[in-house]
Amino acid sequence: MKEFWSGLLSQLVALATFFAFPAIQYLLLKRFSKTQGRPELWYLPAYGFRLVIHNIAGNRTLTDVDYRTIMREAVPPCPGADVTTWIDTDLADREDFFLFPGSDQVLVSFKLEEEGDVLNFVLTDKLGVETSRMPLSIRKKLISDYSATVRNMLNFNIQVAKRVEIKEDKFREIYQTIKSNNAEQVFGVSRVRDVT
Repeated sequence: MKEFWSGLLSQLVALATFFAFPAIQYLLLKRFSKTQGRPELWYLPAYGFRLVIHNIAGNRTLTDVDYRTIMREAVPPCPGADVTTWIDTDLADREDFFLFPGSDQVLVSFKLEEEGDVLNFVLTDKLGVETSRMPLSIRKKLISDYSATVRNMLNFNIQVAKRVEIKEDKFREIYQTIKSNNAEQVFGVSRVRDVT
């Protein structure tokens, strides 16, 4: 009887170990993936700003990269409409197959230009050539949503999804910084939300 309980106990320990090891690996990879595919806002004096999914310093390939960038304007409530209404202007919407280590994925390229008291958001291509412009106001913010799959050798692929927001006051702060220091640099954004 003692041998039966001993054998049963060792089988239960083996079974728990068999299932616990992959579960622990998955949880560790999920935690690790929080640092993968993070957004960065770079200023390059020759071209302007680039909001990117950063993977230059990464060592993992991201696949199934899907992103959309908009400028959102909040129209406040008024008589006959007691809710705020969002007006979204599409700036970029794209899918890519891969983002390899040693490269970044550009979500949107832009410049900031001042005309009198108005700060303009100037949408550009990657080389800084203007494609459109719009004045910024306190009711506007840039939103970039993206998702990707982080590949790893254990075949526990992890999905990352983030929303990046840059508000009008952050644009003004950034513009003042580059006016006094027109050098290549990285800036923070207003908020990053992890969706997964």
